[in-house]
Amino acid sequence: MKTTIIITAMASALSFGSLAAPSNQGPLNIDTWQQQRHVGQANMPSFYPNMMAVNPQDVFEIDHQKRDYDLHEIPSVARILSHPATGAVVIMNKDGDVLLEQYRNGHDRNTTFANQSSTKTIGYILLQKALAEGKISLDDKVEKYIPSIGSGFRGRTVGDVANMNVNHDVAELAAYTGDPQALANFDKDERVIGMQRNDERLGLRDWIESINAMGMSNEWKGDIANYATINTSVVGWLVEAATGVSLQQQVRELFHEVGGENTMFMGTDFEGTPVIGASMMLSAVDFARYGRLLIADPAAAKNDIKQAKKLGQPVPAELTYVDSSYYKSAIINQYGLGHSGWAGQLIWADPESGVIIAVNSMIQSELPAPYDHFNKIYNAATDIVKHERAKQAK
Repeated sequence: MKTTIIITAMASALSFGSLAAPSNQGPLNIDTWQQQRHVGQANMPSFYPNMMAVNPQDVFEIDHQKRDYDLHEIPSVARILSHPATGAVVIMNKDGDVLLEQYRNGHDRNTTFANQSSTKTIGYILLQKALAEGKISLDDKVEKYIPSIGSGFRGRTVGDVANMNVNHDVAELAAYTGDPQALANFDKDERVIGMQRNDERLGLRDWIESINAMGMSNEWKGDIANYATINTSVVGWLVEAATGVSLQQQVRELFHEVGGENTMFMGTDFEGTPVIGASMMLSAVDFARYGRLLIADPAAAKNDIKQAKKLGQPVPAELTYVDSSYYKSAIINQYGLGHSGWAGQLIWADPESGVIIAVNSMIQSELPAPYDHFNKIYNAATDIVKHERAKQAK
């Protein structure tokens, strides 16, 4: 099955089986939030079924007096700042100098936003650490670490899974276009990761083991990345098995490393397994702090930018504004690396200039991935990186 996929590289959380007209009426809970997503994005900690919470032990200090007001005059940035769906934008450098900070629609520095698939960058960070320690290789087969894995992933490598290069039957694009079997699996996936009601209490890893290949082979032969949120959960399981350190402990330590000023949340399944593909929740200013971890080793990040073009899976330019690749559970191009998230979230970091961009949107649309809005956000991020690189080159 050779398919060109316009990936939803942002996200994964629309209940197709019970889709209703958008509404601002009624209580916000696990059953209703997807019909009022612009509200749900900033209130998810109040109804997500299972979560872990981390308060900082040490806060990474930031300087709010280093503003670069020229950023406001970049047309693509001004468009995002004035967009009615924008909840928050924070731009800072790796040293903690805040270059731009703006909140809209009643949100502020203490609002906890859901970052949806931007969370997938946790997979990148944890995988990078395991690779640096020699605990895992991108060429290792999945079953080396997860012997019980089913046909959906068996035989594929760690790199294949992290690059969205697997052909299994959790087909997100097919679900978006209404395929009945794909819808059933997609809704099951959503229930397991906490985005829909999970009355059967199916665990994330039991679900992973049951996923089958799509057709006769799980070897992906499409033209661009076969995006699926479940892949990032497999990356987390692989890292846990390779390092011998529980995924929950690794996420907890990572959150402490962020040094945020507010509580950070991570959704889990009913067994307590962190959902590192779509459930990080934190304030926008802490989201920017988190972005520092993507370029904590600038040399390694720069090398990944080079490797991604050769080894990664292509992401369509109509989605990310410029040619990009999916590599090691991150979206990467010549301007840096990061990941966008359902309903218009973005974390982006450039190892060359050290600039970090955190965006939380509050999109209310029928589709979980409004491509035109993502294109605008990536356009702004690219222009910000160009601006910062040019400024430093003077």
